[in-house]
Amino acid sequence: MKILLTGGSGYLGSILTRKLLANGHHVRILDNFLFGKESLKEIQNNKKLELVTGDIRDLSIVGKSLKNIDSVIHLASIVGTQSAELDPKASTEVNFMATRNIAELCKIYKIKQFIFASTCSVYGAQPDHQLIAENSEVNPLDSYGLSKFQSERAILQAYDYPTILRLGTLFGASHRMRFDLAINLFIAQAMNKEKITVFGGDQWRPFLHVDDAAEAFSFAVEKQMEGTYNVIWKNLTINQMAKDVKKLIPTQINLSKDIVDKRDYRVNGGKLEKFGYKAKKDIAFAAKEFKSKILEDVKNYKQDKYSNYKSFFNSKTIQRKVYTQGPIFKK
Repeated sequence: MKILLTGGSGYLGSILTRKLLANGHHVRILDNFLFGKESLKEIQNNKKLELVTGDIRDLSIVGKSLKNIDSVIHLASIVGTQSAELDPKASTEVNFMATRNIAELCKIYKIKQFIFASTCSVYGAQPDHQLIAENSEVNPLDSYGLSKFQSERAILQAYDYPTILRLGTLFGASHRMRFDLAINLFIAQAMNKEKITVFGGDQWRPFLHVDDAAEAFSFAVEKQMEGTYNVIWKNLTINQMAKDVKKLIPTQINLSKDIVDKRDYRVNGGKLEKFGYKAKKDIAFAAKEFKSKILEDVKNYKQDKYSNYKSFFNSKTIQRKVYTQGPIFKK
């Protein structure tokens, strides 16, 4: 199968690319390569891999990239609340408008399958803490969650039978590493003998190892799935998660009453599990791979390149590249 993967060099995409290639697929990556191509270094010469440099807002590039494609996996976006709120207009253009346009083009080009990376952040805050299913009411609290839900609705209108995967908060090692994710940050702080600071702590959140997330997309491709699915490993409070890290790596936990992130929800991932998918990798697995695979990254975890927000905020060149490259298309 020939697959177009947007955002294929990123935190999730660089792992998914390898899985798709291992399964025998031809993969065409469309990416602006904001963080370079280092995450794909050892596979760049794979004959089944094609790299296209471009902005997903550019319809001409998207159209060319869709030629002779069977399936599209759309990961590319401005990821995370802080990053999205640096420039709400650009976030709308990239996360919503470009996604809508890609879905419409997929229908025009008669693409057989369209898979979209959404987020459990669309659920926002659910004060009763009941397990949330895919048909539950959404309540996004920030521009990132809102843009993802708007994209979901636009996709359902534009493309007949899409697959939408609502991912829990990711963690774990990747070829393009991030330490602006809660579990990754706490593990890195503990490994560097620093204190962990928990803000609030009673908020519930669903978590998912990035390799299990990539496996979910690969699973959807192989099973030719349709519909909307929550994809999680486990629901934990931030306090529970910090204590789990402390059990693995001795550290101190500072509790702050300030609640920086008000998202608070528990998610049911049973719908996808009924088809045979199961997320397996836990925090202990992540801690082991941090020590064995990315120790140098862990030592330097405060560098801007490991944070989407810091990279966007500190580099005007990067901001221009992300936000203004290519024309903005409106329906």
